Amino acid sequence: MFPTFLNHINIFQSEENCLQLLSEPEIFYNIEICPNCGSNVSLINTSYRCTRRWCRKRISLFNGTIFSQSMLKCNEVMNIAYLWAAGCNNNAIMNMGGHSNHTISNFISLFRLVVAMSLDRDDTIIGGEGIVVEIDESKIGKRKYNRGHWVEGVWKIGGVELTAQRLMFAEVVERRDAATLIDVISRHVKPGSVIHIDLWRGYTGLSDALNVEHLTVNHSQQFVNPVDGTHTNTIEGTWNGLKMKNVPRKGCKEGMEEQLLEFIWRRKKEEN
Repeated sequence: MFPTFLNHINIFQSEENCLQLLSEPEIFYNIEICPNCGSNVSLINTSYRCTRRWCRKRISLFNGTIFSQSMLKCNEVMNIAYLWAAGCNNNAIMNMGGHSNHTISNFISLFRLVVAMSLDRDDTIIGGEGIVVEIDESKIGKRKYNRGHWVEGVWKIGGVELTAQRLMFAEVVERRDAATLIDVISRHVKPGSVIHIDLWRGYTGLSDALNVEHLTVNHSQQFVNPVDGTHTNTIEGTWNGLKMKNVPRKGCKEGMEEQLLEFIWRRKKEEN
């Protein structure tokens, strides 16, 4: 269960409490010996200081962390992180925290980068023997004229396995041709999977190229194949959920990979 704000309000209001919370899992930089002279160091406020009088080297407790380049206090950063993790949008975080939209956007980009780095390659490999995986391609953003040039939006391909965990993958692609789609599917879908797809010509030859079974649905006629029940409703619902979390101006390639990985991370961490 996601921790309630009432359970954390005292931590977020107090810098001292927040520092204590983050020190327990060793989030901060931790040294015992001065890297300059080899002497012992002591922690004073938020800096390690060498105890040798002629050295007196200082190293910040925040060195190498997301707090190192910020002018905000730790509890303010963690408040932003909490609200972002809770699913609040930029405006809500800005109003609740009192920081500028620029500050909020920068931290959210940083959080997404941390999330992307935390995912293993196996986190985006789905399916397996006899497991159904729905696959579909979709575009975020619409064709529009923006500041002197056409903006076409971003194509992505993704898949969701029909299991209780609903594990998924998603990837930005430049093209939707057969070679691109087969390459993406081969990297993200385990052999032996049963793939549900539509009749887009890019999927031609999928079974021959990969060790998978694939069933199709003709979306020009129905949403569910009346013969065998094949559909792609789950992955299409996933795309709708992703689009609802992205404002229209985010329909560009920049940052889209991180947003997709954030979505995968949230799906994986739903119970944690």
